[in-house]
Amino acid sequence: MKKILLLVLLSVIVFAEEGKETVKPEKEFFQLDDVVVTGSRVEKALRESPGSLAIVDDDKVKAGGDKNAGYAVSDISGVDSGKYGFTGQTQNVMIRGVSSEGTLVLLNGVPLKSSYTGVENLSSINLDNVERIEVLKGPASSLYGAGAVGGVINIITKDKVLTPSLDITTLYGTFATKDLRLAYSGNISGVSLNFAGSFFQTDGTRVNSDAISKDLNGSVSYSLEKNHNIRMTFSAYKCDSGAPGSAVVSNPLNRQQTEKANLGVDYRLPLSEDSDLKFKVYGSKNILNFHATTYETLSEERDFFTEAAYTYDFGGINIITLGISGDYGVLDQNLIGTRNAATRSVFAQDIFDLLGSWIFTASARYDSHTLYGDSFNPMFALVYNIDDGVQLKGSYGTSFRAPTFSDIYWPYQSDVDWFDPTKTVVTTGNPGLIPEKATSWEAGLNLEFGRNATLRTTYFNNRIKDLIQWSSSVDSTGNITTWMPSNVGEAEMYGVESELKVIPMENLDAFISYTWLKATDLTLNMPLIYRANNKANTGVSYKICGSKFSLNAEYYDIRPNGDLTAVLSSFITLNAKINITVTKEVSLLFSVNNILDTAYELRENYPMPGRTVNGGLKLSF
Repeated sequence: MKKILLLVLLSVIVFAEEGKETVKPEKEFFQLDDVVVTGSRVEKALRESPGSLAIVDDDKVKAGGDKNAGYAVSDISGVDSGKYGFTGQTQNVMIRGVSSEGTLVLLNGVPLKSSYTGVENLSSINLDNVERIEVLKGPASSLYGAGAVGGVINIITKDKVLTPSLDITTLYGTFATKDLRLAYSGNISGVSLNFAGSFFQTDGTRVNSDAISKDLNGSVSYSLEKNHNIRMTFSAYKCDSGAPGSAVVSNPLNRQQTEKANLGVDYRLPLSEDSDLKFKVYGSKNILNFHATTYETLSEERDFFTEAAYTYDFGGINIITLGISGDYGVLDQNLIGTRNAATRSVFAQDIFDLLGSWIFTASARYDSHTLYGDSFNPMFALVYNIDDGVQLKGSYGTSFRAPTFSDIYWPYQSDVDWFDPTKTVVTTGNPGLIPEKATSWEAGLNLEFGRNATLRTTYFNNRIKDLIQWSSSVDSTGNITTWMPSNVGEAEMYGVESELKVIPMENLDAFISYTWLKATDLTLNMPLIYRANNKANTGVSYKICGSKFSLNAEYYDIRPNGDLTAVLSSFITLNAKINITVTKEVSLLFSVNNILDTAYELRENYPMPGRTVNGGLKLSF
């Protein structure tokens, strides 16, 4: 199967060589002039933004046909999607070898993260109302606070609308999968409206892996005048799914219900031609109920977030941002009772642009938390544009990952040891935990070959101390083993990530992304679990007569399993998507995932689907 990946890689290179002299594309494949906000909290061209940033824009989201955010970002170098099965099951993301608890997911700049588990399940985030996804790789606690250790995934929903549209999509496929979607965008008397809804159902790949989900999301925005905007966003998601667990101890009866609701308001007030104030107020409610044969976990989380940021632009030479934010969260759970926590934060950033060649960014943030105390995190970044086609980037910063309610308040539980019934196993939380602290730096080179090809290469290094790990200790009698989380670990992740994107000929796009990673638990001198030393993605897509055909391949190297007793096998998957435009209003959609029917796992004993086929119809008005 490695020969197949090599063949796809070679096809990209061959096409690039053949098309050098005649390329006149309608649109550049990769725009370094694209405007982004995640890297600096202000609108900057991608070439001027500090850190390593990747974009999944609206065109790529539509072309990929991805159901959720986890699939949409999986092709990006340095990004590792940890899936536990078919759609509807948990899907988390690691960036640059940092655990999913150290990857911060944002919705329009607002953190989405369970205070109980510390992660956000990306399978619950629908893309039908998404304008783009910005992935910032590297530490970002200086701007966004806790959890931004490996990086940030900022999901930005649609806002202003000029041309009304209505899309209706129906898809059917393997495992009796049904996927129905509706998306509407319009403008009524200057008010922009964006709404999207979907219904998804599947029998799943295993016994008790079925799922039914429904979601509705949207926004209403209005511009009072230039740069004077107000927007309300909302989302609601509900999913009922089986929870079979590990294939080794699979349970045909466990069930899980998830409900999520978010409501927020963004307001931008211009104070002058050079300054403005931005306000955010968001509230969320998440319900997770897990029903096992012998017990159940009933959880409800409520969170209220508010932020104000002031920005002043000194003629584009110096941009200063000052901000404050507050976050209050409450968890009600039948196992640990009612718990709450609050965070108060202040942050600042200064961007110096020296003639467009040297851009220096300094930012810092102070967070005060009611449970784990204070944390201060600075970041410094430098961008040097040697000429229009050559750019150097570098950054240094600190970040932190906070202990979760689960880490701190896990209830005292005593049970018989499965392996020796004469002994006892105890699990309990640890109220004395402190945050993990990370120090990171990177250096990168970006090259543009005309406007039809880009090459980005970055070396990165993350070092984390006070790593929170669940570990065991045995009492003096040797009969009681206690499991609890402690700040006992230290880890280092370093490596190289590269991306080549080209338009070798008109209407043909191609890319290759590759990550080499070395992730080590320095305390045990052992590799970190589920991190592959080598990961590669490559793909080509071709447009003709309004239709699009794409072929993508993904390679994972071997990875240590969860207890370091074995490794998961390397694998290659090959996926194809076809979008045939019949008329202006009618399109036929067809996709085949895992064409080679490869048997593989991303997490041990959670088998991924074999070959799956989906097809359907899209109506656009």
